[in-house]
This record gives sequence, C-alpha cells and structure tokens, in this order.
Amino acid sequence: MVRQGVVVGGGGEITQAGSGSGSIAGSATAPAASPHQVAVEIDEQIYSPAFGNIVVPDSRGCCSGFTSSVTRVVFILHLLAFIALTIFLGVQASSRQNPTYKPFANFVPLASSVIVSIIAGCFWVILAVINPPKAIKTSLWAAPVLALACDVVILLVGNGAALGIGVLIVVVAIAVALYSCWASGPRLQHATAVLSTSLNAAHLPPTASCLVVFVILAAFGYMSFWTVAISCIAAAEGYFMNFKMAYVVALLVSMAWTMQVLRYFVYVAVAKLAHTRLVYGVRMPGGTVEAFCGTMMGPSFGDICMGAVAVPVIAAVRSFARAINAVTKGNDEFCQGCCLAISDKLMGRVNRWGFVHVGVRGKAFCVASRDVWSLFVLRGISKLVDSDLTGSFCFLSAVTGGALASLVAGSWALAMDKEHKELALPVAIYSFLIGYYMCRMIIAWPQACVATYHVAYAENPQNPHLGTLIPDHLRELQALATD
Repeated sequence: MVRQGVVVGGGGEITQAGSGSGSIAGSATAPAASPHQVAVEIDEQIYSPAFGNIVVPDSRGCCSGFTSSVTRVVFILHLLAFIALTIFLGVQASSRQNPTYKPFANFVPLASSVIVSIIAGCFWVILAVINPPKAIKTSLWAAPVLALACDVVILLVGNGAALGIGVLIVVVAIAVALYSCWASGPRLQHATAVLSTSLNAAHLPPTASCLVVFVILAAFGYMSFWTVAISCIAAAEGYFMNFKMAYVVALLVSMAWTMQVLRYFVYVAVAKLAHTRLVYGVRMPGGTVEAFCGTMMGPSFGDICMGAVAVPVIAAVRSFARAINAVTKGNDEFCQGCCLAISDKLMGRVNRWGFVHVGVRGKAFCVASRDVWSLFVLRGISKLVDSDLTGSFCFLSAVTGGALASLVAGSWALAMDKEHKELALPVAIYSFLIGYYMCRMIIAWPQACVATYHVAYAENPQNPHLGTLIPDHLRELQALATD
C-alpha cells in the first residue's frame, strides 16, 4: 500500500505528501471517506493511533515563548496601572468635585448596565444550549430592533454629536437587517445544526458552569472599578482633569483588552474540555479544575493575552474588506487584488480557531493559528468555517446585549438629569461597550464548542464522534453551486 501522509513544510505549514489510497491508522471500522475528505495515514507514534488524528509536532516557534511571557507581564502591569489610575481619579473626584455632577445620572446607570449585560449574556447562553435554532434566529432580528430603540434614546440628547451617532446606528441597523435576510437557507440550517451538534457532542461537565461563573465575577469586579474610574472623570475638576480625553482613551483600551483576555480565557478552557470529548469520547483528565488552572497558570495565558489583541484587529480588517467587496460587487480590482488577498493571508496566520491548539497542544498562538488554518485548507473546509454563521450569532447577541444595556442606562441618565441631556450621550456609549464586551465574554462558551468541533473534524474527518454533519453540508453546497 502506498503511503499518503501529512508532512510539515519548511514554513511549518501542513501539506499533503505522497499519493495513493491510504487509510487511517487504527481505523479499521471507520466509515468510507466522503469526496471532501483526504485519506491520510499517520505515524502511530505521533498521536492518537486509535483515531489517526493529524497533529503537527508541537512547537512554540522562534522566540514565541519569550514573546508570550512578555505579553503576560505587560498585561499584568497594565492591570496594576489601571488600579493606580482608578485610585488617582477617585482622589481627584473626592478632593475637587464638579458641582454639576449627579451620581444618579452617571455612576448608577453605568453600574446598572453591568447587571443588565450579565443577565443578557446568561440569557443568550441558556437559549443557545436549550434551543439553538431559536437563539440564532432571535439574534438576527433582535440586534437591529434593539439598536434602533437605543438610537431613539441617543437622538433625544438633541445635539450634533448625538445626531451623527444616531445616523450611524440607523445605517448599521439597516445593514444588520439586510444581513439577516441574506443569512437564510442552507447557511442558517447548517449554523443551527453545528451549534446544536457541537454543544451536545462536547457534553461539558456541570462544573464547567462554575468556570464561567468565576470569570463573570472577575469581569464584574473589573467593570466595577472601571465604572468608578469613568465616573470620577466626570465628577472631578482641576488641573489634572485637563487630560480627560487621555484618561478616557486609556480606560477604553484597558476595558477592550481585559475583556477580550477574559473572553478567550473561557474560550481556551472550554476548548480543552470539548476537544477531549470530541476526539476521544471521554472527559478530560482533571476536568474543569485542570482546564481552569492549566489555562491560567500555564504558558498559554501569555498567548491568550497576545491573541486578544491580534484577533479583533484582523477580524476588523477582514470585515472591512468584505464590506468593500459587497458594496462594489467584486468589481473593484483594488479590493479583489489587495484587500481580500491581504485579509486572507492574515486569516491564515492569526485566527480564533488557533486558540483551540493553544489550549490543547500548548502551541504558540501564531503557530497554532497557522497549523489549524492549514488543516482547514487541507480538508477543503476553510471557506465553510470562515462563513459559519455561529460567529455572526455571537457577535449579534453581543450587539443585542450592548444595545439593551445602552437603552436602560441612557434612559435612566436622561430621566435623572433633564437639564444636562448631553451627559447622557457618553453614558449610553459606555454602557453599550460594557454590554457588548460582557456578552461577548459570556457567549464564548458555545463559540468555543463550535470551533473545537471544526478543529476536531479537520484533524480527523473519520472521527466517529463527529457524525456526518460537515460532509453532508459540503455536498449540499456543492450541489447548489452546480445548479
């Protein structure tokens, strides 16, 4: 029998080697491969001879261990700087308070937005677990509706800035509504099926809920400090308050990075638990405690801190390129030849699916992202994974949570201080960001299960624990393309 395997190229990417009709090592009872599956034979000494999973030899890459350690130290120092800034702003507000400041029109609405966002995030997770089809469909219509409701509150502020932001929200709501109309048919059906299948197949232990609760409490503690700090900026006056914009920018950057780190912390820990169940059909040794402690104390935490910065930036670039391509209908040569090509290249180097191998294999983030994406390309599922609607569901559910938090906090601020309506605008904006990041962090649980399902399939398409969901959808898409 001619061997057909997988080798690691000079750049570390996975490439197909050899030719012929190979078979999966140790898979005598494996079902016949679909036309979209690549038959491979794996060295039994590498990994999992029972299932024949593809694994690139674990590597943290050149200097990646050092980079990860530096990123971890920078993140910890940033948290210390954030605490110091909060104390400094608190001292300034207590010593030189602005006489026009009203706590019930500023701090209390912001604090309420934290509570509302936690409730909204838990609602989306519970709905996704109990009824995945309804969860995805609800997010598609709830996001534009609540965004427009939030827009009404912002327009009631009645100044030029509020008008500009209100127009932008209307445009975004219309775009989301059009996207909801487009996201139907096979894509929607596959998204609901893969979300339901991955959650059921992952079969996370009940203690996994404790992990999410702990992270929610950590996020609540951080947001409590954050709301105090941002409120003190409005409450204080004096010489040091001449740099208010710098303080606001610093706090917004801190919130974005911290919440993304917490989000991907949940993502990696859940991926560890789900991967063991999806690949081996058993629970991870050590369970939730091992997944939690290993993620927090191990070298992967530095990679999480690094990826939390890179992934949102790359996702924004890719979304921008797609938006331009959609507007120009693919007729713009610059967009086709430059923007999309660059975004595709970046996606192959930095992507959220790489977090699965960061947790499971202990790889450096960039190495893991490259290896996982190479597996997707090898299996012929890169476009399917990239266009999966479960990512849109997580985004839209977070937008819904942010809009709901902004609606509650903005309305409260307007009702409590009718003489200074302009102060309700920053409260509404901050509340939206609080709600968005909190929901994004909580909803990382089901998103990690879906990502792990895709990675497990790419490692071994003949894994009996995964079923035929992905091959069936590939055949369906191929049939639609030929019609």
